[in-house]
Amino acid sequence: MMYKVLLVICVAVMGCQQDKGSIAGKVTKAGVGQKNAIVLAITGDSLTSGQNINPDNLKGTIVLSNDGSYKILLVDAGNYVVAAINDKNSNHTFEDSVDEIGYFGHKDTLTNLTIPDKVTLEKGENKTGVNIDTLYVLPH
Repeated sequence: MMYKVLLVICVAVMGCQQDKGSIAGKVTKAGVGQKNAIVLAITGDSLTSGQNINPDNLKGTIVLSNDGSYKILLVDAGNYVVAAINDKNSNHTFEDSVDEIGYFGHKDTLTNLTIPDKVTLEKGENKTGVNIDTLYVLPH
């Protein structure tokens, strides 16, 4: 009887995780991998100054390697803006006048800043190539 209950629990958990997807790419600055970046999949349009970016409080699991490659696991289907933050003072709070930020997106030809593009993730999809190649302190 105990084995039957465990099997049902395992199948239920595995079924839920199969609905989840992942987002993967690489974070670089001037061609150099950023191994200490905090990478976020945001459901809004952007980050706001003062927002908590503590990886322990974020949804999903982020795996970051020394060359700047990352993978956010267990992501629900939906539309996301993917951002990378270099938390300069390690306080786990985004400060737009101190911390460097970059987005997956396209360059604005006028400002040379990156305009975020939405990443659409379908149920169970594993999206790759979501690269962030520029980190900068936001101009004021």
